[in-house]
Amino acid sequence: MFSNISIFVFLSLESFVYSIGHTYFRMDAFKRGQFKFRSLPRCLSLAIRSISFERLDNRPLSNTPSLPRRRNGISADSYNEIRKLILQAPLPTAVLQRSPTKEFSLDDIGIPLAASSYYILTLINECSTLVMFNKDHELCRIDLSNLLVLVHDLCWSSKLNMFLMAGYSLYTFNPRSCILSTIERITLARGEWIVSITIDSNSIYLLYSSRSARIECRSLFLLHTLEKQWLEKDFLRQTDFLAQCIRINQWNILAMTIKQKDGGWRVDLYDSNNLYRIHRGCSLGQGVPGMRNCLVMPYNRLWIVINNCSIPEQVILLDENGRMKAKTHLDKPRGCFNLCLVGDEWIAMNVKDKLRLYKVQS
Repeated sequence: MFSNISIFVFLSLESFVYSIGHTYFRMDAFKRGQFKFRSLPRCLSLAIRSISFERLDNRPLSNTPSLPRRRNGISADSYNEIRKLILQAPLPTAVLQRSPTKEFSLDDIGIPLAASSYYILTLINECSTLVMFNKDHELCRIDLSNLLVLVHDLCWSSKLNMFLMAGYSLYTFNPRSCILSTIERITLARGEWIVSITIDSNSIYLLYSSRSARIECRSLFLLHTLEKQWLEKDFLRQTDFLAQCIRINQWNILAMTIKQKDGGWRVDLYDSNNLYRIHRGCSLGQGVPGMRNCLVMPYNRLWIVINNCSIPEQVILLDENGRMKAKTHLDKPRGCFNLCLVGDEWIAMNVKDKLRLYKVQS
């Protein structure tokens, strides 16, 4: 038979355990709710997090009439408000149909394009002139004609705070000092060049063009040591002709634009850790003979395809399984173009002799 003191201690322990479990459940529910917002643009995430969440206080987690109906740890009213924000977010295909929010002169055609949340970098005059902007004005122009630099693709590294430029060699460009440097440790064979470059948090992925194409994964940092390598047979099929552009999103999914031997283009999705093909994308249609300019960029969990190989050129939105979600033809001057994200709120486009900026949230 328990003494009064024993009963008191037992009840106190039971109350303590219940309190811990109750608190853990509430924190877990909140974390699970927050996790769902990570794939959204920053502007939506900030709006969602500004919504006030109701407290449960210390009331039991039972279905009592006094508690409002809840979904994923938040009240039904808050859930509906979040859902409304998400549904109202415009698709990139719709954003690019608007008039540009801002426009700057390039004076020549430039295809390579990349951006951080502040800087926008492109090359013009057959890659002999590097031009840098921010969201308000042009910052500088640098003549590269004496350096014999040829660049096919660009990307931004937030870890290095520099642009990486790939072509007949691999280069870095520091936007603060405006210094261009060659990465000497990466040497290319004669007749070989880097077609496309992309990075994840700690690695560089390089797509080479030669008699036998390959993809290398190298360390992002000083020694740039080779970590992994895949040959053409690992990512192209017998019916494929070439790969042209690679990009990685924050979920370690690598997208690749592929030209088939019948002239059509598609985008395949791979696990970037082992280059295992996750989804074989749908056909984007026949391309212009000889044209090799079908590009892709991540947009949260979606993918934007810049199809310069069709007439007129197209912007195609693919879902996370590589299926076509939306497609639009752009009313623009003749000539190839490219797109990139400037932070989470702007899309930059270089088209013929203009750099255009489109605000995602109007």
